Amino acid sequence: MTSDTRGGHAARVTRWSWLLALATSLAHAQAPDVPPNETPLERDHRYELRARLDPATHEVHGEGRITWRNESRVPVGELVFHRYLEAFRHERTVFMRESGQQLRGVRFRGGGGLDVNALELETPTGRVDLLTGTDDDPDADDRTQLRVRLPRELSPGERITLNVRFVAKLPPVFARSGYHGDFHVVAQWFPKLARLENDGTWASFPYHGFGEFYADFATYDLTVEVPRGWDAVATGVERSREEVDGHVRLRFQQDRVHDAVFVAAPWFERLEAEHHEGDRNVRVLLVHPPGFGSAARRHLEVTLTSLAHFGRVYGAYPYDQLTVVVPPRGADGAAGMEYPTLFLTAGPWLHVPGLPIALQDEVTAHELAHQWFQGMVATHEVRWPMLDEGLTEWATGDALEAMHGRARSGIDVFGLSLDGFELRRALALRGTPTPAPGSPVTDFRRSNDYGRAIYGRTAVVMETVARTWGRARLHRTLGHYARSQRFRHPTPDALFASFDREYGPWMARDVLRPALMIGAHSSVHVGRPELRDGRTRIRLEQRGVALPRRVLLRGPSGERHVTWPARAAALDLDEEGEWTSVWADPHAHALLDPDRRDDARSTQPTEIPEGLFTRALVWLQALLQGVGP
Repeated sequence: MTSDTRGGHAARVTRWSWLLALATSLAHAQAPDVPPNETPLERDHRYELRARLDPATHEVHGEGRITWRNESRVPVGELVFHRYLEAFRHERTVFMRESGQQLRGVRFRGGGGLDVNALELETPTGRVDLLTGTDDDPDADDRTQLRVRLPRELSPGERITLNVRFVAKLPPVFARSGYHGDFHVVAQWFPKLARLENDGTWASFPYHGFGEFYADFATYDLTVEVPRGWDAVATGVERSREEVDGHVRLRFQQDRVHDAVFVAAPWFERLEAEHHEGDRNVRVLLVHPPGFGSAARRHLEVTLTSLAHFGRVYGAYPYDQLTVVVPPRGADGAAGMEYPTLFLTAGPWLHVPGLPIALQDEVTAHELAHQWFQGMVATHEVRWPMLDEGLTEWATGDALEAMHGRARSGIDVFGLSLDGFELRRALALRGTPTPAPGSPVTDFRRSNDYGRAIYGRTAVVMETVARTWGRARLHRTLGHYARSQRFRHPTPDALFASFDREYGPWMARDVLRPALMIGAHSSVHVGRPELRDGRTRIRLEQRGVALPRRVLLRGPSGERHVTWPARAAALDLDEEGEWTSVWADPHAHALLDPDRRDDARSTQPTEIPEGLFTRALVWLQALLQGVGP
């Protein structure tokens, strides 16, 4: 999802994501294949869910049968369920306190909730009621986690079956879920088991203001009932559709995913295409509101182009279908959000070809990249958000650069250009310090700081590696990580191991860990050239992460490039001839410098007034969103 500070992935379209998405729009070597790693026991996790949507009350009446197996190495005496819709029960929840009752500029306007009315354990002698063994307190400030005591401990490898009945109350669309008129995004809507780690501890956490989700892979079998005349799309592939008692009943199935959602409305218009990769065909289904046809066609084009790019770099998309939802105007609270095999994009109703403006591209590419980073490589989004949003943000910028070229991946207007990663650098590194990108979401107090660190700084660290040591090499590294960790739950150590494999241990030790886990920058001070006896002496100093750089000298003696060796803290030049100007890193390979004004002497590089472009793009977005169907 994109950050609420950027304005999504979008697409989650927050202030950060809109600044980044709008500005980005204005303006590959493949790793060896690694066999997919599906933990055998995880195939035994199964959710069979039935849901009936009542659009008058905006409630979902659901029931389910959950098969689960203890995959840890120790006995387990309790279960933990996520109950995320409880975050919208009232204003005292953890989410409401941490978010300030808003997300991506959308204010909280009403309640939601998830009432579990029955929870039973199947046994050889009948069903055992488990609700009496919960820690559920109706007066508690936060009820987003539900702990359930079991009648006896489950041994490692032992399997159980649960039956659950519940009612999900959707809020007015807010924080990735809810309704806007007759448009319903039904997400985080059922009691979902938390992930049990190998040591027997539950990855249990409340719904945080900046955090997202974490769960086991499972097989989902979802049956949805909506009123006659309505349509629905969901995680997975639609297997059947029939009319029953004035309702449309649809069945969707998908394995190897860690969540399931559905989106319903009476007005879906559909576009379909096929993505071909090797001997596999992927059906791409896009649904959109009436009047969004030109924008929808662009979303589909970007989806197909990005599917090919991401497949080459990170491994082929493994599912039979991908569903893209374009929300209607006014539903920004659910826009720019990813779920397995389905994502919601964002943007205005109109796409104008030929202009240096592609407002939809950033959001669509970002949300699609999440199908790899967190969809298939299922990291703990609360503990390690950089592995989710950060890697996705770099993958997005990389795809846009491949699609548009470096200059047009950012700002290219009125003869002024700033590539997309330079824009990310400016937004991420300027201003007050933030926690390091490797921090958990609980370390952040402001959404803007979260967006700058997790999205922006992670992306510029990766882009610095790409520009300094070669993009194909970084593609091989992240491709190895994505393939080797597919259907797993890696930590940063797994990412660093892939870098060690390609570059050697110095990369993680000297560059990535300082930049990502500590938050170190890499700044340069260039001394003034001193001319004496026909020679020029210049001292250059590097602070923070030491990176190899090129140095450009100019003057009456001509033009010359000098190499600043890797990991050298200082460079003393004593050059024959008269050199009156010196630039460190003239091609902007090292993006970890928060202030470029000290990178040159004698000639100051011209800087684009970032604030002017940001404001203009926000005004343009507001105009396009405020008119039209």
